[in-house]
Amino acid sequence: MTRKRFNDLCNSESRDEAIQQLSDRILHNIIVTQYILHHCHDSDIKHYRLSSALFPLVTDQTLKIDLEELPNIDQIKSELRQIGIVAKTFGISIGSHPDQFNVLASQNESAVKRTIIELNFQASVLDMIGLPQDHTAPMNIHVNASPVPITGVEMMISEEQIHKLRIKQLAERFYANLQECNDGVRNRLTIENEDKSFFNVDNCLQFSKYLFDKYQYNLPVCYDNLHDKCNPSLGNPSVALNAERCAYTWIDYRDENRNFITPVFHWSEGRPDKPRAHADYFAVGNVPPHIAIDPQRPAKWECEVKQKDKAIKLLRNTILR
Repeated sequence: MTRKRFNDLCNSESRDEAIQQLSDRILHNIIVTQYILHHCHDSDIKHYRLSSALFPLVTDQTLKIDLEELPNIDQIKSELRQIGIVAKTFGISIGSHPDQFNVLASQNESAVKRTIIELNFQASVLDMIGLPQDHTAPMNIHVNASPVPITGVEMMISEEQIHKLRIKQLAERFYANLQECNDGVRNRLTIENEDKSFFNVDNCLQFSKYLFDKYQYNLPVCYDNLHDKCNPSLGNPSVALNAERCAYTWIDYRDENRNFITPVFHWSEGRPDKPRAHADYFAVGNVPPHIAIDPQRPAKWECEVKQKDKAIKLLRNTILR
């Protein structure tokens, strides 16, 4: 439901009717998600990225919608718990990928405020489902920020030192705003390399390392092969090497043995005419590498081509030929 549709219903019917229709759609989305998990099980798919659009408009501050005022809220919460039960029964892990407008490192205060509200809400949905507050139920975002120019020091320090200052600048702003988020966000958050601008694999890894070295905050890096191709790191290491480098950031620091956990990565393919845009299907032979720092926990790859489960089925068929 769009904001325009909601407001039109408020004007033509009543706010109560608009809230009722919104509530019905949310409940429908949640029940459909249960069907999707059954389909994943039937298709031998062991991981699902939860839609960030299950609850349209609820975080839109202009509409002032209180989740508890939804007429179906008790059933909504019950069906959310059922998602968690189905996923656990079938051994399907669940992650999420809030939209790209979520920018914790932004200098725009209103954008950061919207981000905090959205991330806190998305984490609350995972909580209501019953998912753990850790990286086994990752919330993945883009840093989606570039460093501001550093002036007055270029002639005094090396380019490497300037680069470290840029990482520090963005990481400090990101971390300060992250502290305004709830535990469900902080304990689940991951970042991914981007298809342009500053955050290629190298810079994501340096960003993650800075936050751990200074704050002992663990921020795993989600590897995206298409973004890596479009925005390569210095030296352009192989896909398998970069994926493995990212896998080493997926550590359970709350475990005294510092065991690795299962990384969740992205696998896709660009269109010939628009390399950054996701294709419908994978080309023959375009198969993700086997990445397993812990042999018992190989990486899970979220397939980002447009045809989703159909593309996974076709990919499997080509592998088995």
